[in-house]
Amino acid sequence: MPGDEFYSDDTILVVGNSQTSGYNPINQQFGSFFITFILLRETGEIVDCAVSVTREITERFIRGLFIGRRMGADEARILSDVQGRYFGSSQKAIIAAYRDAAKRFREVTSQTTG
Repeated sequence: MPGDEFYSDDTILVVGNSQTSGYNPINQQFGSFFITFILLRETGEIVDCAVSVTREITERFIRGLFIGRRMGADEARILSDVQGRYFGSSQKAIIAAYRDAAKRFREVTSQTTG
């Protein structure tokens, strides 16, 4: 069950932020759109994520687009799946939040390895 997990020491948390367009319930509730990713530091594998959405079913669907994929390495596939399978008003916000998180992941991992 999400929220009941304890994550191993080889995981990190990275958040990607973006804005939704026009009138969107996410803007009303959260003020912005964000995705929180739990990743394996070494491989970038996404082991869990949470999304600022208003419906649980939407979060489950979006989580399914990311979990098990590797941040950065699987970017083309992730973006293709978001564009080809998610047709909600937050599609562009999901892509922007993912890209923001991927940038932060690269920054964090380059600091610890370089």
